[in-house]
Amino acid sequence: MNRTVLILVATVLLVVFLLVAGAGGFIWWKISSLKQDLVQQLEKKIGAQVQVSSLDLDPWAGELRAAGISLTNDNPTAPWQKGDISQATVHFRLLDIFSSTMPVSVEVGSWNVVLSPYASGPSEAPANPMPDASTQPGPASPAPGRLRVDKLVAQDGSVEIDLSGDRKILVHGVNFDAENNGAGVWSTDVQATSLEAGTLSADASSVHVRAEPNEIVFSGLRLACDQGFVTGEGQVALTPDHRAHLALKATQLPLEMLVAAAWQMKLAGLVSGDLTYDSQADSASAKGQISIDHAKFNVLPWLDKVTSLVGLPEVSNVDLDQATADFSWKDQSLHLTNVDVRKNDVMRVTGSIDLDPAGNVDGKLKLGLPSTVTGKWPALQDQVFSFQQDDYNWADVHLTGTPDHLQEDLTPRLLTATLQEGAKDGNLLIDQATKQATDLIKSVLGN
Repeated sequence: MNRTVLILVATVLLVVFLLVAGAGGFIWWKISSLKQDLVQQLEKKIGAQVQVSSLDLDPWAGELRAAGISLTNDNPTAPWQKGDISQATVHFRLLDIFSSTMPVSVEVGSWNVVLSPYASGPSEAPANPMPDASTQPGPASPAPGRLRVDKLVAQDGSVEIDLSGDRKILVHGVNFDAENNGAGVWSTDVQATSLEAGTLSADASSVHVRAEPNEIVFSGLRLACDQGFVTGEGQVALTPDHRAHLALKATQLPLEMLVAAAWQMKLAGLVSGDLTYDSQADSASAKGQISIDHAKFNVLPWLDKVTSLVGLPEVSNVDLDQATADFSWKDQSLHLTNVDVRKNDVMRVTGSIDLDPAGNVDGKLKLGLPSTVTGKWPALQDQVFSFQQDDYNWADVHLTGTPDHLQEDLTPRLLTATLQEGAKDGNLLIDQATKQATDLIKSVLGN
């Protein structure tokens, strides 16, 4: 009897031992494969190739620590190319390794990513290209996996946005804390320490981002630019053409931040205005209105000579009373319309100006001088400033050339009229001796 009991007890203990050993072996196998499993699931989740220099798994703390991570986009519909992460920590619960869905949170530091709104995937075409998007019911999605990222914390990042041509937007010191709200919707507030976009530069910047399955929505954008700022909102579609729409408002933005280097020593002032930007595939356009406070223009030296000829003060490098215009931009060409530049009681310039991608200027302008001034010289008023409106007499001016060598067609007509006026006895152009008037005319010819 005792022997039978002993055998039974020994058998039960053996079975228990085998079960424990088997369970322990299974758990150890699951833990051993967890590192590779997490990497593979991450690849599926973001639709990218993931390479990692080192992995350190601490299952009891529920952490997978990685370093030297490189990401290469495999999803043609995603508007990014590649990324690098110096270090990342994946947080999980050990018990979740047995579940069909494994929720995790991810922290990354010292990272950078390259976005390309006009690209349709990585620089090299995939081995099996996606079918034409027009035949598909919706954008392609990364392969499903059991990994579910519920939270993503990113610190000390940088973002490069490659636009058409060689234009780039660089954002530094990027930080955010994003959470999954369910149904594939993420929302977060993004902060950055600096931004560079051509001549535009910003300091502390922030924006609220809501990422949905088919688009990314931006709101509450604010860029601090010197003493001014830019605000706005918009959205970018997560479809192959990556349609984008932005509505921006500038307030007291330094003008030199908005113009090419060739113009920066010739223009000054603080710009306020509205801009809407739309892009699709490889085309983009923008339009809006601007006004410039404390505007100073030093691009039309012939204007000073014109005002001097009729006894008016110079207008270069002095604060103007008004400088407004509508603008449109497409295919690297800028069109200014409804231009209205004023120095009260001295001159007005209205009209339109086109600037092509090579920097060539084509301006169709009207220059107005006070009628009380032009009326003193009949030849000047009849032959050049022949149209009267709003207490000004107006002359047509065709502006051509480049920023460093602007040309106009007003001077020859002006000289003809002034010489005729100066030839009349007792009616010299300005109240000076004949020699002084001649010297002034020669200075105009020297332009």
